[in-house]
Amino acid sequence: MIIYKMKSTINFTSEQFVLNNRYILEDNLGKGKTAKVYKCIDIQTDETKAVKIYQNNDINEFENEEKILNKITDINSPYLIKCYESGKGILSYHGKNFEKMFTILELGNQGTLFDLILETERGFSDDVCKFILLQILNGVDALHKEGICHRDIKPENIVLCGDNYDLKLCDFGYSAKFVDKNNQKKKLKKLRGTNYYAAPEILERKKYDGDKIDIFSIGALLFTLMTKKFAFEEATLNNIPLKIEINLYKLIVYKNYDKYWSFIEKYLNIRDLDENFKNLFLKLVAYNPEERPTIEEIKNHEWMQNVTNATPEYLNDLRNEMIREMTL
Repeated sequence: MIIYKMKSTINFTSEQFVLNNRYILEDNLGKGKTAKVYKCIDIQTDETKAVKIYQNNDINEFENEEKILNKITDINSPYLIKCYESGKGILSYHGKNFEKMFTILELGNQGTLFDLILETERGFSDDVCKFILLQILNGVDALHKEGICHRDIKPENIVLCGDNYDLKLCDFGYSAKFVDKNNQKKKLKKLRGTNYYAAPEILERKKYDGDKIDIFSIGALLFTLMTKKFAFEEATLNNIPLKIEINLYKLIVYKNYDKYWSFIEKYLNIRDLDENFKNLFLKLVAYNPEERPTIEEIKNHEWMQNVTNATPEYLNDLRNEMIREMTL
């Protein structure tokens, strides 16, 4: 992506952080290992956007994300965050200039999915969960069709934009191509992800299929959407969980499903989960990656069918119900 300079007619003070004489930085929206994200004003267009500033000029992380974002711009999916500009720029403050790597992004003005899950009492209602999942699947499907896996799907990396609370997948710093130049699948080996959502093959440091680890993360995320709880601490066979006296994921690995759901009911106080939901969840987080369903199979699963095949009118009703539940 190409950076261009401009001369602004809008005045700003030396007390403000200004990037490239164009973007006035405002609220700090969050930070990761290598970057901070700020709300900013584009003084050329008078639009509010987001800017990601790479704190330590981590060139590898930046170049990887920029390459993925360039591809995403070509995909032009409504379920993936928009990128407007990226590169190296000058951050000015109190007359001092600092060279920074940056990315200008669409603003998730309604917050992250994680923020909004916290606002619910016990998670979202069944059909709202299905509606949210459908949007996530559409975004991941757009990536996978280009041979790109996200590798860190979690509620914090899904933002909601605009008055319609459009769900968009973001933060592609860990993303990678899982196909070679001949469009053949290749195994990946870098350890990426977040423990609560990371597939067992990553935690066990095995080579893995990029699309299959995304499916696992979707399953762990779906459980949190439904319950406001984590399905397990880590998808490992270790016998040393941090906060509980039983390794929940080990029960799934050995297909001791009755004991798993019994523990969920007794100790997490989660009851009345739909049997079709349970069936889909267990498929998504299967220990064997080959047992995990494809995106198309998820959409066609019995639990999803009433939303996957819904009319536009019903989907709009679900969007309104989602907004209501998110803003109670």
